[in-house]
Amino acid sequence: MKVAISPAAVPSASYRRSLRRAQRNRLIASAAAFAFLLIGWQLFSLSQPAYVFPSLPHVFQDIAGFASDGILWSATFATVKSVAAGAFASLVIGTLAGFALKKYESFFGPLLNFAQTVPYVVWALMSMIWFGLTQASVIFTIFIAGFTIIAFNVAAGLQQVDQQLIEMGVSVRANSFMTFRHITLPSLTPYLVSGSRTMVAVCWKIVVLAELFAGGASGGGIGYNLYVGWEFNRTNEVFAWTVWLVVLMLLTDWLVIAPIARLANRWKKS
Repeated sequence: MKVAISPAAVPSASYRRSLRRAQRNRLIASAAAFAFLLIGWQLFSLSQPAYVFPSLPHVFQDIAGFASDGILWSATFATVKSVAAGAFASLVIGTLAGFALKKYESFFGPLLNFAQTVPYVVWALMSMIWFGLTQASVIFTIFIAGFTIIAFNVAAGLQQVDQQLIEMGVSVRANSFMTFRHITLPSLTPYLVSGSRTMVAVCWKIVVLAELFAGGASGGGIGYNLYVGWEFNRTNEVFAWTVWLVVLMLLTDWLVIAPIARLANRWKKS
């Protein structure tokens, strides 16, 4: 049996052209922003001594030197491993905590607010006491900084679920799994994706603090090497590790978070 498709359901050629034009404009704007940043960096470096603000060629030369020595890859692997473990734990525990917060807000609300209010520096210090100078302390610090972000976003998403749709599902005798799959999850997905993007960004920032406190016991990650550069007054190395960290953050967003967001929101497309 053939199913007739309404012409209104098929995107018109003009709509597709406008969509491609909007995407092209976003790419041009992003490229212009990066060009502005790079040019501004280089111009400012010309007015400062190299030990205060190194130039971009000097920074990239240091990154290439780290790569040829193998330090870049070992440090990157140690940091990525800590960020991945902490972010995964934050996503799983934070999602469960978000459901618990929605159902028992009066009990879990103060606990999550307390965990979020305590400064990350304090959590890093406490993790050193509880886990010692190990990579586990780094992962715990990342986790404690990220899971509350997921929890509050999941709870906010659950608050926005249309109760009329829930009642409609009950009226047609949909079971709990069908209700969650077709009603709750689509409403929750934008909040979960947005919270994950924020959480991952926070994890990349916190890992530097945690690795700095843990020292070489953290696995010799980026944060530790950044601290070594600062301790020995090698400003160019501090900037080189910082730029490399930003590159990793952007790659994570482009290659991991953005594809997941497109996959999760594919049901919105015509």
